[in-house]
Amino acid sequence: MKRLILLFALLLPLGLSAQNTWAVKTNVLHDVSTLSLNVAGEYAFRPQWSAELGTSVNFWGSWGGSRLDHVLLEPEIKYWFCEKFSGWFVDAHGIGGYANVGNFWDFSTIGPRFPDLRNYQLRDAFMLGFGIGGGYDFILNRHWNLELEAGLGYIYTIGNEYDGATLLLKGSEFDYVGPTKLAVSIVYLF
Repeated sequence: MKRLILLFALLLPLGLSAQNTWAVKTNVLHDVSTLSLNVAGEYAFRPQWSAELGTSVNFWGSWGGSRLDHVLLEPEIKYWFCEKFSGWFVDAHGIGGYANVGNFWDFSTIGPRFPDLRNYQLRDAFMLGFGIGGGYDFILNRHWNLELEAGLGYIYTIGNEYDGATLLLKGSEFDYVGPTKLAVSIVYLF
């Protein structure tokens, strides 16, 4: 308890300073596309710098019997070209989490090189990655912004592949290079 009080006493002046700004946001694109809950808190610690910690959680799956159970943490640091929470920014972000995915659609109808993923599952998958990106914050009013953001990066994943519910195919490792962030976020500023 003493440590908690000491931590609060050390952090309280940061939150009370007129120079600092807090924001809470949700990525609406992520909410709708994965039927997940996600929220991020962002703290501007300098006039042109901010740090964000986002999380996404889904334990109930998605639509049509497919699964996208996951817990993700997404730390990020941003440099604002004008002023915090307005205009253009660049960022460096990280991705870490746990997922169970599977029972997706039959993509083979698109063409012969696309897989039929109706019975494919990846369970107990751990992922860790990083990326860089950028975006723009539109000021809607004193407390509300609309933020657009995109990023590219690398994600390493390790997990178990299954065919159907029980047949273990193999333990797998995946290296992914490509888009790591796509966000259309509603932002509330304090």
